[in-house]
Parts: sequence; structure tokens; C-alpha cells
Amino acid sequence: MIERLYQEHPREQTKWNPRSYTVSRRSYDLAAKREAMVLLLNGRVPNYVITLKYLVEMPVSQIKKLWSLHSRRLRLAGITGRAAIEITRDNRRQRPTNRVHYHIVVQDTRTRAELRKLVKGVCLCAMPPGSFQVHCKPIDDWKNFVWYFVKYRMRSNYPFRSRLGLSKFYTIGGWWANRDGTPRTRESIEEEMKRYAIARLRLKRSEEFIEIDPARGGWERPTDHDKLQAELDKQTDETLYDWFSVLQGQPALFQTQPPRWLRKTIRRELMKTEDLLDAIYLRLRNTRNPLIIFAFEIYHDHKIE
Repeated sequence: MIERLYQEHPREQTKWNPRSYTVSRRSYDLAAKREAMVLLLNGRVPNYVITLKYLVEMPVSQIKKLWSLHSRRLRLAGITGRAAIEITRDNRRQRPTNRVHYHIVVQDTRTRAELRKLVKGVCLCAMPPGSFQVHCKPIDDWKNFVWYFVKYRMRSNYPFRSRLGLSKFYTIGGWWANRDGTPRTRESIEEEMKRYAIARLRLKRSEEFIEIDPARGGWERPTDHDKLQAELDKQTDETLYDWFSVLQGQPALFQTQPPRWLRKTIRRELMKTEDLLDAIYLRLRNTRNPLIIFAFEIYHDHKIE
């Protein structure tokens, strides 16, 4: 008889909730949230999710052996991705079964049909027809889909039993990368997360919202770019960040005071406001202040390259 893979009645939480996919639902959510943040900070943005579903029950040893064969062949076929293994629910999606499936997110230039054919061919090398299914769908919004991928706060998710020896997530190929495609390690991403958390706490303490007059359109004279550049050259990066942030309706962070013309008059001329924002951004792209780099991510949802 094949052992049961899942917890029928997982605990909601324990006195101590380490990041773990098996201790409790609370500990699972902590681990899943961390995985999601690591994936979002990773330079790769997947464009497809491949679902590989086993239609038969298998012992843990066979599941592990098959995945070792599958992942190796997928890697040799040029697949780069991150996989999550899950317990499959019944046809009514109400009860867990003793079967598993994988969601594999990939960054790939092939079509859906080509990827599905590739994964199906890989599985047929080690499994008989009819013992598995393969589906492939595009990912339109990775920032939203990632929470489904890690099953964050999903009550329908059934944790595996402890000490089965199954990892929750697996890497195929050189998945961890910078945004320019150069390789990096997961550890470097986690170190970035620590710096991000420290920066967020420090910036939060220094927030100052400054009111400016509302925007108004109408006739305006063209921007004098030489005069604009001369003004920007007088300012520090910290001052310019505060100008940029205030114009965007976000808090100033570096205890600077924007001049009267920025708070009162420039918003009357929308084209000049846009020219100012563009010029400031071009300057700050080269900043060496790590707090400004983090501030763009935290307050403006933008990573300076």
C-alpha cells in the first residue's frame, strides 16, 4: 500500500512558527511569502506555466526518481524554470487525492504547443502513455500569478506530511539571474531582501508628505533645457529624489525642502513638469545612494537599472 502523502488535518499554527511547508498553515504562509519575494526579486520573469499532472499514485521514492529524470532532460532541452510540487484534488476539487502534480514556470521563447510537446516527450521517456497529463498556459501578470504559484494563504492547499524527503520547489537550469540575464545565486537575492527590509524601515521613519498645488493644463512656453540642467546640477541626489517624489504624490525622505516654484507654480505647466521628472530620473539612474535605489522600488514600484 502506498503511504499517504498529505496532511489530512494540518495545524493552523504552533507556538513557534518557523518558515516551513509542513509544520502548520501559518508556517507554510511564512515560507511561501518568502519564496514569492525571492521570485519577484529574481531577474527572470516567466512567461509560461506548464502543469505536469501524474494520474496514478506513486510512492515517494518513485516521485523523486521521476523528477530527477524529468528535470535533467528538461534542462538538457534548454528549459529554465522553477517548479512547485502539489497534492492533487479530486475531480470536484473538494478533497485531496494521493497523487501529485507540478506547476513549472518557465522563461522561454518557444510556443505553448512546442513546450507542451517537449514536456510530454520527456515524460514518455520514463512513463507509459495515460499515466500523466501536460498543459501549458501563458502568464500575463507574474506579480499576481506568483502568489498562486506558491499557494500563499490558500486554504485549498494541502501540505505534505513531514519527513517525506520531498522539496516544495525545484530549480531547472540557471533560473537565478540578474535582470540583464547574468547568473546570480539565490543567496544573493536573500541578502538583497535583508538590505531591502532595513532600507524600508529606515525610509518609513523619515517620510514627510509635502503639499503642492494641483496640476493644471493650458498654454505654456517650451522648457529651457539648458536652464533646467543648470538648476539640477546645483542639487544633490537626495534633494532631487525628494523633488521627484513630491511631484509624484509620494513622501519626501531626505529632510529637504522643495522650493516654492516646485510646490506652487510648476504644476501649472504640465509639459515642464514632465520634462523636470524625466531630467531628474536620468540623473538619479546613476546615483550611488542605496537608499534612493530602494526608495524607487518601495515608493514608485520601479527598479533602477
